This record gives sequence, C-alpha cells and structure tokens, in this order.
Amino acid sequence: MKKIIFVTFIMILAVSMGFASEVFRPTSARIEAMGGAGIATATGADVFFMNPANLGAGTFSVNLPSISLTLFNPKAIIDSGIIEEIQAGGPDPALVAASVATKYLEIVTAGKGDILTTDIATSFTGGGFGFGVQLQEQLHTTSSDGSFGADKVFAEFNLAGTVGLGFRLDLIPGVISLDAGASARFTYRAYTSEVGIASMVSLTQSGDDAGYAMMRDTMLAAGWGIPIDAGVNVNLPFGLRASAVARNLNGVFTMQNYSELGAWVNEMAELAETEPLYTDVDPQATVTPFTYEIPWTLDVGVGWTPNLGALSRLLRPSLAIDLVDFLGYLENTDDLWTRLNVGAEVRVLNMVDVRAGLNKGYKSVGVGLDLLLVHIDASYYWREYGVEIGDKPIDALTVRVNIGVDGR
Repeated sequence: MKKIIFVTFIMILAVSMGFASEVFRPTSARIEAMGGAGIATATGADVFFMNPANLGAGTFSVNLPSISLTLFNPKAIIDSGIIEEIQAGGPDPALVAASVATKYLEIVTAGKGDILTTDIATSFTGGGFGFGVQLQEQLHTTSSDGSFGADKVFAEFNLAGTVGLGFRLDLIPGVISLDAGASARFTYRAYTSEVGIASMVSLTQSGDDAGYAMMRDTMLAAGWGIPIDAGVNVNLPFGLRASAVARNLNGVFTMQNYSELGAWVNEMAELAETEPLYTDVDPQATVTPFTYEIPWTLDVGVGWTPNLGALSRLLRPSLAIDLVDFLGYLENTDDLWTRLNVGAEVRVLNMVDVRAGLNKGYKSVGVGLDLLLVHIDASYYWREYGVEIGDKPIDALTVRVNIGVDGR
C-alpha cells in the first residue's frame, strides 16, 4: 500500500523544469475573491502568507483539513463542450479522452498558463501563535505559438511547514494598538522540465511504459529554503488598520538539478523505505547543485472592519486596499495600477460572505458559506500572464472546503 501511495505521488509530480513560480503562496478562495487584497484583514490560515502580524489579534482558527481546487479557463472549457462530452461518455473511453484533450489544447495559447492547482492544508492559530502544513501541486502550460506541436506542460510541487508568532501592544489602551509578527516556513519545492504534449501522446500510443520513459527522459529540480515574513499593524479607532509586511526575507533556495527524474524518484523511495522504482539509471546521470534567491519585497495595506455593535451579527463589512512591492512603486510611480489590489467583503447573518475585488484592474467575485464546522468558499477571478495588463488574462475558478473553524 505504501508503494502504491508513493507511485501515485510520483505520477502527480512527474507530468512535466521550466521554472517554478517565484513565490509559493497557497491559493486562498477568500483572498482571490477580494482581488488579492488582505494584508490588513486576513484571518485564519491566510495570515501565514498575507501578514503574520495579524496573529497578534489572538483569533482562534483550525483547519482539519482545508482542500482547494482551482481550474483555469473554466469559461472556455464550458464553451468548448468538453463537459457535455465527458457526461455523454462513449463506447471507447480512450477516444473520448483523446477528443477531450484535443478540445482542451485548442484553449491553450502562446505563452505561459495554468491548467489545475490543488491545495491541501492543515493549520492552527490562537493566542498569538500559529502553525500549519501546506501542500500544493500545480500543472502549468507553456507554448511558443499555441499550436499542438508547440504546447508543453510542466509540474510544480510545494510542501511547507509554517510556524508564526505575533503579539499586540496597547499604545493608548482602547484607542491605538500595535501588532507585530513573523512567520517562517520550511519549504521543499520541486519542478520538472517541460514535456511536449505531442511527445506524450506518441509515448502513450507506442505501448511503452510511459511512467518509466518519463523518469528516463524528464529532468527535475528540487530543493529547500526557509523564507521569513515579518509584519506590523497599527490598529486605529473606528476599525481602521494600517499594515506593512516584508516578504521572503532569507529567500535563498538550495537546489539540486537531476538529469533524470528517476534518480530523484529513487532518492524519495529510499526516504519512504521502499524498493527503488527506477532501475535503469544512466551511468552518466548527473545531480548538479545550485542556488537561487527570491528577492524580498515590502507590501503595504490598509483595512477597515467597523464594529457595528449588536448589528455585527446581522452585517459585518470589511474593506482592504493593498499596494504590492511598495519600494518598486517608489521607483516607478506610473506602475500603480499593476500593484494595486482592492477587495471588499460583507458577512451576512454571521453565515454568508459576499466578496468582490479588483486585481490589476481585473474583477473578482466570491461567496462563502459557514455551516458550523464546515466552510465552503468559491471565487471566480482573472490573472494576468502577459508582460502588460491585457496581454494574456486567464480566468480561474477556486472552490475550497474546510473542516474546522475559519477564525472570522
């Protein structure tokens, strides 16, 4: 059974080494619906990656676990008829799968994109302390011109163990207070080389062992780092808060580049105390160490969460405005629109959340439903994959289910 689980994990990872996204951040349905804003308003597990100073509020939350699934290009998928074809099925599942794959590849355009992201996490916050484990798998696409022969995929995997600490200091009791906090996360990440879609199809049809061939022909880079975030809040009257957070301090990753995926697979098999899964390691296979550094950034934000007294059980609004990479903005003040995130949320009857936002000018919407110990969130939003705003926007749909207490 252990071997089956391990093989499943390997196949999820070994779909496709272009490059890993610079910053690992779990997908948050709430934050995405609010336009990516939330430095001053994030709660629960979101504080680890948005602003650890928010731990200073001492809010209790627990995720046991939280599972999120993000599908990209959902509108194009619906318009293409893929869903209807899957529902209709057919006598030959292989033909249906081939037809569905062909239709999906028509959606892929030149440049970088995404297919699917899966997030699984468990976490706890309370009393100024928090810890969590976050797991994320991403399947990316890249294409020089959007044609079938140029379409490629590669996979990225991130596993983080996060610990955070925050405290609150009353400057003027009942009027002004200061929160400060920091979080550190041991992160292991891996990403594969790009694999052409056409070559994958040919390999599948050839009758060869596709998994074995993948381990032989695919490269992989994997390694670890311990990024640190540090933040501060100034809590003002009327529910106002001004915040700043320095991200990715100590953002150095120590990596190894494996010329054969199979060599890394065998290392993982040894750690899992199973037999080697790949027995045809090339004597010329190499493992090359390297490092890279994620530059640190300073983000700032303001939030407004008014206390409406007895009405708070009926209606609880909040507003968040973030400016990403504030130092970069000071160097180029014409770049404001690409760094501005704005979001709003209204909690109704202490059970339903309605959210909306703007991220680089793209609209986002979302809803949340609080059913005692089960929480369901959904968000629909856009991300820019081009160089300039409007070059290559891609829509995304995130659905999250959490068993526990969300901390709001």
